[in-house]
Amino acid sequence: MSRAGLRFSILPILLLLMKVPAIAQPTGGRSKLDFLQLPSQAKSNALGSSHFTILGHDPALFLQNPALLDSSVSDNVSLNLMPYLADTRFVNVAYAKTLKRTGGTWATGIQYLNYGTMQETDDIGNVVGEFRAADYGISAGYGHTIGAFTLGATAKLVASSIESYTTWGMAMDWGGLFKHPRQDLTVGFLVKNLGFLKQNYNSASDPILPLDVRVGISLKPQYMPIRFTATIHHLNKFDMVYNDPNLFFTYDNNGGRIPRKVGVAEKLGRHLALGAEALLHPNFRILLGYDHLRRQELRLVDRGALAGFSFGAWLRVRKFEIGYGRAQYTPGFGSSSLSIVMNLKKGFARERVNFQE
Repeated sequence: MSRAGLRFSILPILLLLMKVPAIAQPTGGRSKLDFLQLPSQAKSNALGSSHFTILGHDPALFLQNPALLDSSVSDNVSLNLMPYLADTRFVNVAYAKTLKRTGGTWATGIQYLNYGTMQETDDIGNVVGEFRAADYGISAGYGHTIGAFTLGATAKLVASSIESYTTWGMAMDWGGLFKHPRQDLTVGFLVKNLGFLKQNYNSASDPILPLDVRVGISLKPQYMPIRFTATIHHLNKFDMVYNDPNLFFTYDNNGGRIPRKVGVAEKLGRHLALGAEALLHPNFRILLGYDHLRRQELRLVDRGALAGFSFGAWLRVRKFEIGYGRAQYTPGFGSSSLSIVMNLKKGFARERVNFQE
């Protein structure tokens, strides 16, 4: 590994060690720039946005995990479009290239979440103008493979603006990946969004990033045309339960309300996300996913329906790979994403689906 690549990969580890006392950053709507947790491409949206051991040719995968940067994504460019909540739009663009001089693969990406134009009013409700709001991210990543192991790091310049108020900062991701040399098995570790934020206005609390520490595994059992993926996310925060006392409560012996107690099994389950790829053809796959945290947080009180489930498909046509993913949030409402990956040279190498591995 070159000195430049080694320093780029090791820097996040040093930052993590320096900031150990301060990494217990809140989750569940209490952080800023939460667009950093959105899936960077359709495959992640279909299998579950927390997964980071999913291999592929999409250079935008480095936004999920920089350790996914290797020669398989070199000379590829991708575009991801995701209509999000209400009329917001989330767009990702990424490109990757392997450089012989450094011995590894570099990537760059842009993330843009547009909230649109809104009316500006005075204190009594009179319209006095319009303003825009958006989140931005510009990323550069590097991955280096040594044998069956790949280390990667990503540096991100992130910002959010609404009218004249802005929040900006730097974030870093660091990941490690082990790919079995003979079996279809991938195991990984990831630290996401380690960094700092600044803002040009005063608020009740300091801005914080959505820190997330994860471990994950992807495995295709022998003789089975299905690849399974499991991820344990938010290892930096054990209790992910938001226990609204107005909705979740019981009564004591005197008839008074007491908050509902949540067991350890449920708290553990909210860290788990599952996904599966049906390898129907080397050029076509069906994708399914389930996120228990999303289901428990977004389901209705009286019914859950498909909240927390996701699905999609993947298709390769010559120099193009097309992916579609849809994640269900609440009954009758979700978000879809479309990804297009293009190889700028000779096209993608044909993958052989071996059911005996």
